[in-house]
Amino acid sequence: MNEILNLCPGYKRLTHSDELYNILEPYYHMEKSKPVLCATPWKMVHETKTNCAVLLLHGYQGYPGEMSYLGLKFYNSNYDVYCPRYPGHGVNQEDFIKTRAEDWLSVARSSIGYLKKEYECVYVVGHSMGSLIATIVAKEFDIEKVALIAPAFYIRGFSKFKLKTLMLFKKELSIPWKMDSSFWGICEREEGDDQYLGTNYWSIIILKQLCEFNKVRELALNSLNRLSSKTFCVFGSKDMSVNSEKVKKLLESSIKSPLSSLIIDGANHLIQYFNDEEKRNLCNDSVVDFFND
Repeated sequence: MNEILNLCPGYKRLTHSDELYNILEPYYHMEKSKPVLCATPWKMVHETKTNCAVLLLHGYQGYPGEMSYLGLKFYNSNYDVYCPRYPGHGVNQEDFIKTRAEDWLSVARSSIGYLKKEYECVYVVGHSMGSLIATIVAKEFDIEKVALIAPAFYIRGFSKFKLKTLMLFKKELSIPWKMDSSFWGICEREEGDDQYLGTNYWSIIILKQLCEFNKVRELALNSLNRLSSKTFCVFGSKDMSVNSEKVKKLLESSIKSPLSSLIIDGANHLIQYFNDEEKRNLCNDSVVDFFND
């Protein structure tokens, strides 16, 4: 079940022995519980430090384990890879609602600041909300290349007006969620992870936290026309969360730096972790190839 331990000799959970962990630890001060195993932040580093590091940023209500397939691809292409966790993510609902957009952004900013001191070059890859955060930090830190997977600039069925209207009457919404134990991926995990995360995150929309997500989205939107990074985007044609066509048009009209994109037919929102090896590999190999070019 913890296949990544066998596949990657450089894999390690971030602990107190890591400088980056100690830099990020203050951002988790509001948490009363530990994250589930698949949500623990990790790194994949070579015995001899490489010249370039890649920072992977997971999505809203996601967890670092979702980025393990992509991280392994980068590691095997001679990059050191780091994947932090946003505060409140992968812990529980009580801890999640205490966090703010600035907490999530601070983790990414602090990680970039650390990596830029340690490596000659640093690249950033984000998934969903992680793509929004990647856009923000790429602009702020003048990152040479950035990849955005299912970038959540436009969410289906979501608008700021609709959110404000709902908040007049409700604090949260319940949504259908069903556990699928047929696909576990390669990240470290334990029995019951999905059920726990589904109960605390994926079956509930907390409207206050959706407002925090929207703060990230608006900041990312304002960063697009000032982004100097060479940018690569990956979309799934069957993404039921992100309006891929609308986002693609937005990026093409806003980003002035070199931009390329890939639409994967039949892929859903979780492209880099998709339960289809061919489509998953197409996404992850294309992202790594973009940075190798």
